[in-house]
Amino acid sequence: MPINVNMDKARTIQMDKIRTERNKELAAKDITFMRSVEDGDTDAQATIKAEKQALRDIPATFDLTTDVDTPEKLKAKWPTEL
Repeated sequence: MPINVNMDKARTIQMDKIRTERNKELAAKDITFMRSVEDGDTDAQATIKAEKQALRDIPATFDLTTDVDTPEKLKAKWPTEL
C-alpha cells in the first residue's frame, strides 16, 4: 500500500526550511551591508539592498506548486537566491 503524503503540509514544511535558510542569508547580508556603510560604498549598499529585498520576497513569490506533485520533487525545489 503506497504512503499518502499531504502535499499541502509538505509544502508548508518546505517553505519553513526555505525561510530558515533565507533568514541566515539576510543576517549575513546585514553584516556586509554595515561594512559597506562604514566604507561609504553606496554602490555596494544598493546592491545588497536589492539582494535583501529579493530574499524577503521569496515566501510571496517562490512557487512550490507548479510541477511539484511528489515529495521528492518538492524537496528538490529550492530558490536560486539561496
